[in-house]
Amino acid sequence: MQSQPSRRELIKILVLSGFSLMLPGCSNSEHKQTNTLPIHPKSNIDQEKENKLKRQKQEQLQQEQDIEQALSSNHVVFIHKTDEAYKIYNIGFNLRVPKAPKIIALCKNTQGVSEAIKYAVAKKLSVAVKSGGHSFEGFSSINNGLQINLSLMNSITWLNNHQVNIQPACLLKDIYDELLPKQRLIPAGSCGTVGIGGLTLGGGYGFFSRKYGLTCDQLEKATFVDGLGNIHYVSKPDDLMWALKGGGNGNFGIVTDFTFKTHQAPKHFTRYRFKAYHLDKERTKTLLQAYFTYSSKLPPSCFAAFVLNYKTLVLLITNYESMTPELNQMLSVFEKLTDTVSKGSPKPLAKSLKTYYGIDHPTPFKNASAGYYNSYLDIRSSIDDVLDIMFSKRGLIYQINTLGGNINTDEFEKNSCYPHRKMPYLSELQAYWENGQNHHILLENFSKIQNIFYTNGIRKQYRNYPNIDFKDWESNYYGETNYKTLQQVKSKYDPKDIFKHQQTIRLT
Repeated sequence: MQSQPSRRELIKILVLSGFSLMLPGCSNSEHKQTNTLPIHPKSNIDQEKENKLKRQKQEQLQQEQDIEQALSSNHVVFIHKTDEAYKIYNIGFNLRVPKAPKIIALCKNTQGVSEAIKYAVAKKLSVAVKSGGHSFEGFSSINNGLQINLSLMNSITWLNNHQVNIQPACLLKDIYDELLPKQRLIPAGSCGTVGIGGLTLGGGYGFFSRKYGLTCDQLEKATFVDGLGNIHYVSKPDDLMWALKGGGNGNFGIVTDFTFKTHQAPKHFTRYRFKAYHLDKERTKTLLQAYFTYSSKLPPSCFAAFVLNYKTLVLLITNYESMTPELNQMLSVFEKLTDTVSKGSPKPLAKSLKTYYGIDHPTPFKNASAGYYNSYLDIRSSIDDVLDIMFSKRGLIYQINTLGGNINTDEFEKNSCYPHRKMPYLSELQAYWENGQNHHILLENFSKIQNIFYTNGIRKQYRNYPNIDFKDWESNYYGETNYKTLQQVKSKYDPKDIFKHQQTIRLT
């Protein structure tokens, strides 16, 4: 004989089914009207109505607490603003864009994510998902909605054939610490505190991408929870896997684990650094043209970054294979064009990567993509105006990174929605300041530069470097054709549109 569900189980069943609750344990016999009540003066009747409304509000609050307690299972814990843990779990990396979710769902596993999403559907709450919390515009949290926090989901498990299963909140520094001692590698970024979840789902690039492809290109399987709380095990190149590779971060569901193929890690890593000081516009343009000319010839084992900070240039070149004539030529050219040169020697890879882990604590900043480029010709009409602003005040950084190489392959393009594979350069604009520092002029100049690029036809942008002010962000991030296909995926897997912020895929 089947036993009756407990009150706790009953609450959970009803909530997950979308029903409103009137719990016997929350009712009170004194609320019932009877024929024996005396006739009160009008003022007393008004007072009783007011008291009744107060009781109803208290009952509603108790119902919500009962629901949330019922759903705080072994899989997920719901944290409220009044809870001490709220401040701990509500910290994002960018202090410029603080968010205040109504509730934080601290999930322990895939089932917990499923329960949290069903709870959001029942309560009609919009959802944001946080793995590492590094979203430039704070899209990993949400005001007055439900933040699904994955920070406890950070395990790494080795599988057969050098595959590795990684949960979304694993940070890159921890992934490298696990993989590199085994001489294995996933091409990913260099910032050590970035979570693998958001990085992969938006594309993901770094020192090793020109050789092996983007981070998302290494994805072979995934566990995915859709906008209704349904769990999917994705292991073939269907529409969902295609969408997760470059278009999946916070748009229509949550990946709770990734299975990646890994590559043989190089034993050594060499960096070369050049600096030029007190730049004016003409010298900067000469350096820029040389950068595009010679970096376009580098082998896939090399990465280069042109970093302009006010009137100082830092040019970084890295390599993890043998010297080539093309690399040697670029080194020789920039020895003559710059003021100081630092040529590193081959060092163990694990030690070298730690140099680039970056800031490991929350800080206020404004970073964004500043366009993909084919060559110097793409920015020739913009660069004078951009440099006028860059040189007007300290605090802005303009960086151009190499892509290309094996990122641009037919197989990778076919199997992912990342649309900008043919673009060999990606730029970014950055601004940093201290808490309390007046940063309004920095942000004004930031916007002016972005508008200059937009006006001069620089429209393609990297989704993992979002800017809330981008015009036509849908086609800029994804391309028009891919965006329409992503809308179909959104309609299929998030039909109630619970994953929603200013720049999520829109329902058709």
